[in-house]
Amino acid sequence: MKRLSVSQPCTKPTLEEVRTRFETWRKGKKRGSRIPKSLWGAAVEVCTEHTVNPVSRALGLNYTELKGRVSATERTADEQSVSRTEFVELSLGLGAQPVLCNVEIESAAGGKLKMTFSGKSREFDPVELAKVFWGEGR
Repeated sequence: MKRLSVSQPCTKPTLEEVRTRFETWRKGKKRGSRIPKSLWGAAVEVCTEHTVNPVSRALGLNYTELKGRVSATERTADEQSVSRTEFVELSLGLGAQPVLCNVEIESAAGGKLKMTFSGKSREFDPVELAKVFWGEGR
């Protein structure tokens, strides 16, 4: 009967481990082969512990290419962490001065919000609306 063993939790690879993986791959690769996605991913992951320059030197990678991949990963992570507000309720009170308000805002992730309000309002605050849109409100 086979025994099942409990594996250790996944840990981030060290720069040395990734360098060894690159060396092994380079020894067996065909001339002109592209670096596998798994190796690029490991290189990017090491950049969470070290800056891009020493990682690119240690692994023999193009600095600009590695920096671009790290930046793309950071942008993706930022976009995923942005909270999405689907609906914001505004209470437009009666009896205040007539208001004509155009609101156009854009998030860092490229989301756009354009709204036009007209009528009487006491409770509408464009700044609060922007905070909710950018994920800073509530």
